[in-house]
Amino acid sequence: MKTIRKLALIIIGIFILMIWSGIVRNAALGQRAAGPFTGVIKSFSEVPSNMKMAYNHFFNAPDYYIKTKKKDEEDINSLSYDLYGTYAYRNGDQFNIELKNFKTDEIIKNWDLPVETLSNHYEVGQNDRIYPAKLMPNRDIIASCNEKPGLIRIDSSSKVKWFNDEFIFHHAMNFDHIGNIWIPGVKHEGGIIIPKTLSVDGNKTDYRDDLVLSVDSNTGKTLYSKSMTDIFIENNLEELLNKATHVTDPFHLNDIQPVVAVDSTKYIERGDVFLSFRHLSAVIQFRPSTDKVIKVIEGPFTFQHDVDIISDNSIALFNNNSAAWDVHFNKNEFKPSNGTIQRKIVNSNVLIYNFESESFEVLYEEQFIENEIYTGAEGLYELLPNGDLFVEEQGSGLLWVLNKDGVVLKTTLKSDIEGYHYLTNWTTIYTDINF
Repeated sequence: MKTIRKLALIIIGIFILMIWSGIVRNAALGQRAAGPFTGVIKSFSEVPSNMKMAYNHFFNAPDYYIKTKKKDEEDINSLSYDLYGTYAYRNGDQFNIELKNFKTDEIIKNWDLPVETLSNHYEVGQNDRIYPAKLMPNRDIIASCNEKPGLIRIDSSSKVKWFNDEFIFHHAMNFDHIGNIWIPGVKHEGGIIIPKTLSVDGNKTDYRDDLVLSVDSNTGKTLYSKSMTDIFIENNLEELLNKATHVTDPFHLNDIQPVVAVDSTKYIERGDVFLSFRHLSAVIQFRPSTDKVIKVIEGPFTFQHDVDIISDNSIALFNNNSAAWDVHFNKNEFKPSNGTIQRKIVNSNVLIYNFESESFEVLYEEQFIENEIYTGAEGLYELLPNGDLFVEEQGSGLLWVLNKDGVVLKTTLKSDIEGYHYLTNWTTIYTDINF
């Protein structure tokens, strides 16, 4: 009898736990099935994560700090020219945005973006990030509240000019030839992503559908919005999605690069944009004026970022050179293994793709290998007018300038905690700020 009573209590406990889990999930998704108790339930369910955050805050450096390795403590700086960069980092209850001259290590200007300002639009987490931060001719800054509902413009005195929370914006932001912004985004409701549903042989799963977005830099108004799912279907590219490494995030659009300086040529037209898809390891040339995909580029690169147009017949990209890790294996029966093959990826690189020859060229490969410059995610570069190459090795928080002779610059963003430096957040590089 006692055994039956215990079993009944266990079943009742599991049933109550299932109901509680459903209520908590409902509250987390912004729904109100629990009526006036929804807020209380949500707050109570967040107690464990808040306790963990508090522990990390007092006993561990937050995620926006990186422990500085011994070999990275000393800077290398042989810059013979001014090189400026804007970047943002979290500093307590605000985000600091700085314009720095890397040659002299001088902070030219800074902007303050209090967490309180952003809290009017979304719930700011301890490890939320602001990137990128783009400098405007009048010293205004446009920044993205990455993976949060918000694209923001502040003036030279840090006052907010406009805030677009229509979408969750993410990853790179670029300007076209008339000064409008192109940036990836996703639809949301109350800060929660609105997914689309994929059905394969009767099996359904929700997935994140990225958007190609254009925003007026003067007003913050959204000018263009196009679903990646629609683009792929309309251009008969559904089979490309079968190669996606992440079913629930098949595109992972991380860069929209408009054609700016190049007039119409045999390969490129002004108004085209190049789209970089991390989880497809592919770059697509897209023409928003006609909603047509012009070219799909695949090659010796994986999980790439930061596509740039460098001439009228070539583009370049940052090849993370990462291995896919979100892979599920069947439970097969095997004999004991007689050895392990080690695959060690020691470097990322920058690849130049030539449209005419349809070939790839590696830029400064020896320098990447020698210095083991590698980041599994994010990362960017800027090819400078003199041929030098700026690289943000995001994973380790290192900033580099390379050329044929070796390392010209190696530095970190020094933090207020000894032994740590700040996480780099998509540094934007300028060789001239006289505007």
